[in-house]
Amino acid sequence: MTMRRSVNQALIKLTGYQLTRADAIVASNERDRTPESASPWRRTYGCVDKISRRVATGWVVGPANEFPVQVALYLDDVKVRTVWTDQPTTANTVDAAYSFRIPLRGIWDYCSPVTRVNVRLDGVPLPVAGKGIFKRTGTTGQSDLDELQRLLESGYVFNDYGDLQLSKKLDHAWQAQVIDMYRRVGDVVRDKHGHEIFVVYGTLLGQVRERGFIAHDDDFDAAYVSRATSGSAAAAELRDIGLSLVDAGFDVDPRRTALHIHDSDDPRLRIDLFHLFFDEAGRLQMPFGRAGRTDLTVEAWQGTELAALGEHQVLVPKNAELWVEHIYGEGWRQPQPGFNWDRARTAQGTDGFVLEQVRQDVYWSNFYAHHETAGGSTFFDFINTYPGLPSAVVDIGCGDGRDSIAFATAGRFVVGVDRSHVGISHAAKTAAEHGLDNVSFEVGDVGDPESVRELIKRTREAAGGGPLLFYLRFFLHSLPEDVQDRLLTELASRALPGDAFAAEFRTDKDAELQKVHGRHYRRYQNAAEFATALQSSYGYTIDFEVEGTGLAPYKDEDPVVYRVVAFKR
Repeated sequence: MTMRRSVNQALIKLTGYQLTRADAIVASNERDRTPESASPWRRTYGCVDKISRRVATGWVVGPANEFPVQVALYLDDVKVRTVWTDQPTTANTVDAAYSFRIPLRGIWDYCSPVTRVNVRLDGVPLPVAGKGIFKRTGTTGQSDLDELQRLLESGYVFNDYGDLQLSKKLDHAWQAQVIDMYRRVGDVVRDKHGHEIFVVYGTLLGQVRERGFIAHDDDFDAAYVSRATSGSAAAAELRDIGLSLVDAGFDVDPRRTALHIHDSDDPRLRIDLFHLFFDEAGRLQMPFGRAGRTDLTVEAWQGTELAALGEHQVLVPKNAELWVEHIYGEGWRQPQPGFNWDRARTAQGTDGFVLEQVRQDVYWSNFYAHHETAGGSTFFDFINTYPGLPSAVVDIGCGDGRDSIAFATAGRFVVGVDRSHVGISHAAKTAAEHGLDNVSFEVGDVGDPESVRELIKRTREAAGGGPLLFYLRFFLHSLPEDVQDRLLTELASRALPGDAFAAEFRTDKDAELQKVHGRHYRRYQNAAEFATALQSSYGYTIDFEVEGTGLAPYKDEDPVVYRVVAFKR
């Protein structure tokens, strides 16, 4: 028996397919095309590089004039979705090569362990690297392929993240709810900041191309044109708008190129609000980016007008087709399932990025607006019973006043400071509800030495001139190194003998551990280096220190933290 026959018999037994010569495939394809592949046979071929829990990726090679082509994802013989091979890639060929990417996150609930995942080009399965022509899922889902097929036939689609959803064209309840939210967000932005918000990106594309929503969209895109001509000023304005939206009751997640805004009563509703601005040269800058290759100048900005989006009215920029071409390029009229911004982006107004420290203002205000804590922390419990500490406390980075309230309830005199006006508002309200007159709160910037200097002066005077306890719980790891240095330098220069310093923060040993809240800035620092600086640079004598877990558990998280108590020499 020849080697080829042996391999073929094994392949047929395992997969139902056999090896054959390329010219035989050509002839077979010409004779036996399925209805799906009834178009003339293309001289294209390809490969699936990877099928993971998140994504299937691969490439297709062929004559340049054959592209773009579509590939389809199948579970057994159920066609799940199609995507375009739209991104040039490299391959050992004289022909053109394009890659594809298919998100898979939502398919597994409909699979059994023997379900075959494969990608097809013109109805023909592409080989999967290291797997043959399919990959078995090895997964037992909560449903099955019959249910998936029923849902697909009734108008469900997979979105860009690979999650199954009712087509946004058919989801009239969602349309009405998100349009209502768009108007409420627009009211805040207009009334507080003087901007009209209009649809942009995918929502604008759907309005212009289809006069409705795009089936696989998962959110609603809106934007405004800032009056700023610099990226930093435009970014600062987006931060201010985010704070206004938090005050209005929205759940706001600040990103570097947009605000992700959720309805607090229905988190499924989301609007992405983008900041756009014309630079000093009069060119439109889009920090999120664009896929087009033409510039848009300030002369093209003629304001907005009402237009139909399905059964609803929204604002769109005048000359909307010009905007869509600027955003998506000349091929915008052709739907592109699987469009990927990371691959398609041609330009990006990076100087308009909202820097991490700027975003923190919105993050923490939003956090305190939507999270409540009760009682003092474990660090409070430790410090409150620690012998020899001053009775007057300066709670630096007090947040919503959790530990400040606990110290005051224990009879100490307390001043709490934080840069979040929402946190301070909540803290003052809680203190009033508890009838505490020995605690006060103020908004302040600890990175400003003058503000810190005045804070210490006022607190010492109010405390009768006695020693102070500088208390910093879970705060130092939220500061950039230069801000921390300014703060500690000012504290050290204003501290008197008998003053104490107590801090708890995450260390570099915590950097890789799972976090309950993972979307805010953390700077992990080395405990030993901090201890050395505290003594040699800032003039304290350490009385107690420990690094480890079990000190500050929170929900399912047990971080590695450093605790230190020191006295000013």
